[in-house]
Amino acid sequence: MQRTVLVVGDAQQAEFADAVAILRQQCECTFSSSSDIADVIAGGPPQWIVLLQSRIGQFTAPQLATLRRRYPLATVLAITGFWTAGQLRTGKPLPGVTTIPWSVAGRRLAALLASLRELPPPTASAEEAIAWDLEELEALSGLVVIGADRQSDFQYWADAVRSFGMSAVWRTPQSRVRAAQIAAVIYLPVNWNRSQAADAATFLADHPAESRILGIGLPRLEDQRLADEIGFTAILGRPFGLRDLQLAISAPAAAGNTAS
Repeated sequence: MQRTVLVVGDAQQAEFADAVAILRQQCECTFSSSSDIADVIAGGPPQWIVLLQSRIGQFTAPQLATLRRRYPLATVLAITGFWTAGQLRTGKPLPGVTTIPWSVAGRRLAALLASLRELPPPTASAEEAIAWDLEELEALSGLVVIGADRQSDFQYWADAVRSFGMSAVWRTPQSRVRAAQIAAVIYLPVNWNRSQAADAATFLADHPAESRILGIGLPRLEDQRLADEIGFTAILGRPFGLRDLQLAISAPAAAGNTAS
């Protein structure tokens, strides 16, 4: 049985396209662009309420409180766009709402909809929400090649993939790692723009893998488009969630993708 979902916000906005596509495919959705989220649905109560938040202050705590009183059993999620990054970095996201950055929303929603577990309760603290996420982590295996200019960047990501049970090796600039089989590659440019495209393409060609991840500070839609053009299968911001990294590594293999 499909979940009933109320989607509030601009569903035509390009950065929400992946999330909206998953919701349309797998849920029974009601869409509303209304800013007054307490009055956007006249039918039965939704199981999920998904807010498409394109800017800070678009949805307020009083609005959410009204919404919760009206639909106390509904799970509330927010897909947050590029211009809300300051809200997340200051540690002041919407209260009692599971927040998912736009750049990982498609994979995260697909995983949530496939899981038998519900999301953490709205009263969960940030630490409890992270612990809840960690319970969903699955053991992975294989070699991950991490292309980074700085050893500190390599170590940060290597610690994460090793926590899944994988091994990691550092590809230093202008070098090549020779391995019989590579499960995933992660490319970490100091600056990401079109001038990096040739080096990124060479890195992917030298290290063929099903999962090809670009890690940059704060992904924009144009960054994702360039990454897609070059052949990356996922783009992650920094900092990132362990669950999002795990999904970025495992999703292409599950879908049967092949390296470019």
